[in-house]
Amino acid sequence: MATSIAETEDDGGPLDDEAPAVSRLNNVALRERAYEELANALRAGRFVPGTAVTIRGIAAMLGTSTMPVREAVSRLVTEGALEMLPNRTLCVPTVSIERLDDLIDTRATVEGRAAWLAAERMTAADFSQIKAAAEDYSHAVDAREVLAAVAANEQLHFSIYRAARSEQLLSIIERLWLQSGPYLASVMKQMQTAQENLHDRGIMHHFNILAALAKRDPQAASEAVKADIIDASIWYKSQIFSPDGAPVATEPLPRKRKTRVSAPGF
Repeated sequence: MATSIAETEDDGGPLDDEAPAVSRLNNVALRERAYEELANALRAGRFVPGTAVTIRGIAAMLGTSTMPVREAVSRLVTEGALEMLPNRTLCVPTVSIERLDDLIDTRATVEGRAAWLAAERMTAADFSQIKAAAEDYSHAVDAREVLAAVAANEQLHFSIYRAARSEQLLSIIERLWLQSGPYLASVMKQMQTAQENLHDRGIMHHFNILAALAKRDPQAASEAVKADIIDASIWYKSQIFSPDGAPVATEPLPRKRKTRVSAPGF
């Protein structure tokens, strides 16, 4: 005789043997959370290039088991954000000047296209978010708060890219930022000792981006985003690489805090 729903509910078991248990849903949530935490940490520069990491160590930091971390790490290896060495050691990839140039060229091309589309497709609400992020960045720079500047810079760029309304472009850009994020954060860290350069470079480029978006000028928006990316890479290479092209050791940024360039109106 068929089991009734009431009997199943009284029993406390699943409706059938094929239904997933609650623990499996929890595992999925933990895996996604572990991935997001690690991805955010990589983009924010909390793991500098060449840093060795272990699954057990990451699991301990996240306060979870190794299973969701293992799956998250596997995904990040596939995306190029982490590297599996021949001895099975995990590390944040080191990057040569040649590879950095390749990353920057790709970023400028793809992100420039996203800025072009954003100028055509953004709403007033989108522009308000972009402008607020630019203001956050400016205030963080003035206060010499490197972590807040890193976070606001990312928020500014991704507010633009989301406004492009292209899931494919956004997915590609997220992957590129995972690969280049630690180096971008190193740029910010080096610039904290040269406040005028950070102000002149970053804020100037952001103002140009906002001005182009406010005019809904796709070409100007695209060129302004490209200039921002390329100029940062020039600074990075001059400050982070030694004359022979070898990376100079840098310290990871500490944990983040949150923290508002007047710009043209929409």
